Amino acid sequence: MSQDNASQNIPVNASDETTVSAAEEVKDQEVEPEIMTEEEIEAQDAEAEEAELDSDNVESEDAQATASNEDAEASENSESAEETNNDAEAAAEQDKQPKEPDWKDAYIRLRADFDNYRKRTSKEFDDVRRRERERVIGIWLDVYDNAERALASMAEKSGPWYEGFASLIQQMNKCLATLNIKPVEDVGEKFDPKRHEAIATMQDPTKENNTILFVERKGFMYENGDIARVARVIVVKNPS
Repeated sequence: MSQDNASQNIPVNASDETTVSAAEEVKDQEVEPEIMTEEEIEAQDAEAEEAELDSDNVESEDAQATASNEDAEASENSESAEETNNDAEAAAEQDKQPKEPDWKDAYIRLRADFDNYRKRTSKEFDDVRRRERERVIGIWLDVYDNAERALASMAEKSGPWYEGFASLIQQMNKCLATLNIKPVEDVGEKFDPKRHEAIATMQDPTKENNTILFVERKGFMYENGDIARVARVIVVKNPS
């Protein structure tokens, strides 16, 4: 008993009393956890689902907007390509359409072509006439050569045969003059490969080389200088 009384009589400090009082106040201030009803839980779940749906709708709208923009760009590109193709087709169609001819230019070209054709055909006809004339004259000159040989081979320089051949040769010379062809005297002249045909060479110390000694076949020339027939000659060729 004495000990209990002693313990009961032990004084208590002021600080200890303050601590105990604060603890009791905290204990009094503690709030019991709020208990939610089923309706409140369902309402909260509904709000969460609605918020999730709103988020999905926003994402879907963004995706739709992106797809719409891409479709619009693709449509613009397609329209631009189609316009380009249409322009190209229109240009090609315009090129295919026959243009109105330039009659003045066509007339000038036609006149130039006809003038060239006229000159070309005239030159061709001249060449044909020249070649044919040379062929006929060459045949006729062979007859002339034979008549001269026959006249030169006659022993008698008088009589009807001699006078007949002499008259024939005179008539031939008149015909040659009418054709503006004359014989050329080449003996003693220098050899010209354009006018002469060398058939043989001979030595002659009294003559220079390439001097014509004899004429085996007489040459003929036109008055304008063209060759009617080359002469066959024998030329000098001395040893060096």
